[in-house]
Amino acid sequence: MTDASGEPIVVHSVQEEYFYLMVHRCSCGGPWLGEAQEFVEGGPELRHHVSGKCFKCAARKEFTFDLSRAGPQPTAPSVIRQISASAEPSRAVDAVEWADLARFYLERIQRLKRPVEKAQSLLDARQCTEEALKFFGPADAAPPPAAVWSDATRRKLAKDPDAYSRARLQAMVDRMPSIEELRQVDALDQKVFDKAVKEEAKKRVGKWWQVWKRFRRNT
Repeated sequence: MTDASGEPIVVHSVQEEYFYLMVHRCSCGGPWLGEAQEFVEGGPELRHHVSGKCFKCAARKEFTFDLSRAGPQPTAPSVIRQISASAEPSRAVDAVEWADLARFYLERIQRLKRPVEKAQSLLDARQCTEEALKFFGPADAAPPPAAVWSDATRRKLAKDPDAYSRARLQAMVDRMPSIEELRQVDALDQKVFDKAVKEEAKKRVGKWWQVWKRFRRNT
């Protein structure tokens, strides 16, 4: 699968490919899971061919991603989940889709058991919110028209514009721990993390990774 123009789908990282496959679903409504994959490099171009399998109906589809804008892919554990180091907005996932992904990961936290998994989900939520905000210009209170690409996401925006406003998205980011703090947690093993949590709990009201509860009360 390529984009509407027949060109490979431009992404900033393999992580962004993962989110693309989550939101651009199979016709049955199921998300795609990347299985077999191949990197093809030619001069400055880097293509990533992914064989997708639908999680729901097991249908298959081929995807081609253009990683030429990505630069060297992060390998250190502290940045392996990074979506994009660029200030450039995504060209694969639109502003409404990023905001919906952020809310998905915030809601997912309540179903997780391990603190490290909760922190990883919160890291994904924060990054997705920041990706949504990259579409806003300095004077934009709402996503500009060029930030919303499909009829489905335009309908969502028209139905609940406040949910996708700059103020709402910025408030979401402000309630979350910093990217650096979350990446540090992502890199820790369970034993070390549990010890760090006890120290953090002495300095904060409640358990800091449960910030999602404060988020839910205020949205």
